[in-house]
Amino acid sequence: MPDNESTYEHKLRYNNAYNRVKYRSFSVRFDKEKEKHIISWLENQPSLKTYVLGLIEADMAAAKKRR
Repeated sequence: MPDNESTYEHKLRYNNAYNRVKYRSFSVRFDKEKEKHIISWLENQPSLKTYVLGLIEADMAAAKKRR
């Protein structure tokens, strides 16, 4: 760790490097006017990640059955 780097900055650099190797991020945008019903639905889910994973896994299973 360089002399002038704080512990916080060091941890931040370490975490960012780890996350780049370990994880993959996806981003999606919703129009606040046209898709407010979807935004509201998503905001009311207990866990957005769990909800989205469930939808994707169900879709993958359905696609597998169609083959």
